[in-house]
Amino acid sequence: MSRLRPSRTDRKAGRGQEQGTDVAGLEQTRATIEAAATMAAKFQDGVWERAAARGPAPRPAPAASPPPHTHQPSVQQTPGRTPTGGVA
Repeated sequence: MSRLRPSRTDRKAGRGQEQGTDVAGLEQTRATIEAAATMAAKFQDGVWERAAARGPAPRPAPAASPPPHTHQPSVQQTPGRTPTGGVA
């Protein structure tokens, strides 16, 4: 069985339909993205409004300096030796 090939005119008509569909698809995509951007902007505006209504955020307290290193009383030093094991 042999299949009939579409004529040149038929192929051009099919291509025109594809391009029309592509344009419609692009337009729908553009409209969807635009709607999403509008929703995001409204959401962000709401976030800013709520933040402004609460007032300025509290500042974190400055980090305290660590306590000085102290000798632990449970560890006993051997007389005449340094903590690393060398001779004093």
